[in-house]
Amino acid sequence: MAGLPCNDRALLAQGSSGSSVVINLEDVVSLWLNELEDEGSDPKAPRTTAQDNSGPIRPSASGTNVKLEPSPASIPPSASSSSIHLPVGGLRTLHPPVPYEAFLPPPSDGPSALPQVTAALVSHLPAEPERLRFLKAFRETMLLHPCFNVPNFEQRIAAIFIWAEGGSVPLPTGPPMSKLELARDIFFSNPKANGKKDQGRGSGPPPGAGGPSAKAPKPTLSFFAAACAAFALGALVARDEDLERASPASSGVPTPPAPPASPADTMGTAATLFALSEQTLQLFEKTAAYDLDSVMSMILQVLFMLHEGQMSVAQSVFPLVGKMVNVARMMGLAIDPDEFPGTYSLFEAEARRRLWWDVVYYDLFVADCMGHPPLIADNTHTTRLPNDVDEDKFSPSSTSLPEPESPDSDASSAYFGLKCR
Repeated sequence: MAGLPCNDRALLAQGSSGSSVVINLEDVVSLWLNELEDEGSDPKAPRTTAQDNSGPIRPSASGTNVKLEPSPASIPPSASSSSIHLPVGGLRTLHPPVPYEAFLPPPSDGPSALPQVTAALVSHLPAEPERLRFLKAFRETMLLHPCFNVPNFEQRIAAIFIWAEGGSVPLPTGPPMSKLELARDIFFSNPKANGKKDQGRGSGPPPGAGGPSAKAPKPTLSFFAAACAAFALGALVARDEDLERASPASSGVPTPPAPPASPADTMGTAATLFALSEQTLQLFEKTAAYDLDSVMSMILQVLFMLHEGQMSVAQSVFPLVGKMVNVARMMGLAIDPDEFPGTYSLFEAEARRRLWWDVVYYDLFVADCMGHPPLIADNTHTTRLPNDVDEDKFSPSSTSLPEPESPDSDASSAYFGLKCR
């Protein structure tokens, strides 16, 4: 700008080659006015340039291209768009969260009661027979991802519905179990307190249904989030199986397009259940410390997004895996449980090993898909590989590792060990 007349009434215009010129703001305004006048006139009429004999000739807008502000344009509807119905419960749609009141206990618990699992919240889970169908699809999917004991997981889900109905959880057949063992067997959420047995009941009714004892174990928000993610994964797999069976290629008969679903039909769909899992886990993170169920919830959420059927990894998978790695490290899952004698039971120790190695697996897999190095190095953890056990016989009350009858059976977890290697 040195040597050039420049003031607040001038504008510096710079080209792509680096050359610049000072333009008077009055000339810029004249260009805009001339262009706006031309927009309102007949485009076939010849353009005229207004000139003032008393002053310098202003540049003509006829030979100058001035970029105007974008004007709204109406796009005609496509003829084929009327026959395409996007489901309201699809994976790419936004689902409103469950009302916060569904997480609140009855007023008798006081105004400072934290969010928790309630009977109203359990009502958002699928009802029978869809519940059994989703669990069956989930069980078949987890044969290739046995990152936790699925039979025990399903028992805990069944205990949630019994608890929500105000009933009691039946005792399993076999040797008698103490109340602490029953609570740990079902909910697996209350850790040992100085090695003493808890005198609470094995189960209790939901909040507001008879006033349960304060010591009655309740489903935690972290496990409820894992249950929602499991139902979402099962609903996703079951939906894909239904679409495959109903496809024209399998039946030979073309099927008409499905009508658009109403918002009421989205209850229990894969997307709504996944959104409920995310909402519940967020509330748990703000009100409690991380536990094994929270890591399990993140793993199931990652598994759901990887089963979404897209050609590329969803953008939310990569940051969720990084969060999962840091949470697992913070919980000490990178250190083998045998280095803390007497701290963990046999079932808890195996559960920690499985969760850690599944975190390692997804860290390697997702990082490789995204073209980045993994977060976990080989020399930064001491957790050994989990043992191959019979899933149907292994429970929180086990005192020894039940070996599978055949490595090829569905009850064997040998594939998980091979995958981690």
